[in-house]
Amino acid sequence: MRRLISLLLLALLCGFQVKAADLAEGFWKIIDDETGRQRSIIALYQYQGMLYGRLIITFDENGQVKNTIYAPKERAVALPEQPYFAGLDIVWELIKDESKQRWHKGKILDPKKGKVYSSTIHWDEEKQHLVVRGKIGPFGRNQYWLRVQESEFPEGFEIPDTSTWVPKIPRT
Repeated sequence: MRRLISLLLLALLCGFQVKAADLAEGFWKIIDDETGRQRSIIALYQYQGMLYGRLIITFDENGQVKNTIYAPKERAVALPEQPYFAGLDIVWELIKDESKQRWHKGKILDPKKGKVYSSTIHWDEEKQHLVVRGKIGPFGRNQYWLRVQESEFPEGFEIPDTSTWVPKIPRT
């Protein structure tokens, strides 16, 4: 009986670790560091065990929808092929680190500058946000992304099914 209880507790604890690492998946608000306003919504999704992120909505400085994956308008002119912002994968190939409950060894793109940085992502339980770090060598900075509630999507926007997505890593 003790052995059964021990096994159940172990399975439960392992489940909590996996859940914590998977909290990154879903839809997130990217907030402008300077203005505090919402800049975009990104979908973080898994493909072949790695984490990727695709911009699905961008907003103007007044908080109005500027682009969506269904109606892209503005292009990332700093990138060679000038892809649309909406639909652009800006996070790619992050690997899950179960021991530290984070995603690491991936890349993140600043689409306005066309620069790529090393990246890590983890969930901050205390502050209830995602910590996204971009860095070059020992130097970097954090962004704090907030989970999007279904009611926060623009009216009429169809929430995409990310389980069918295949990454499209942009040329830089």
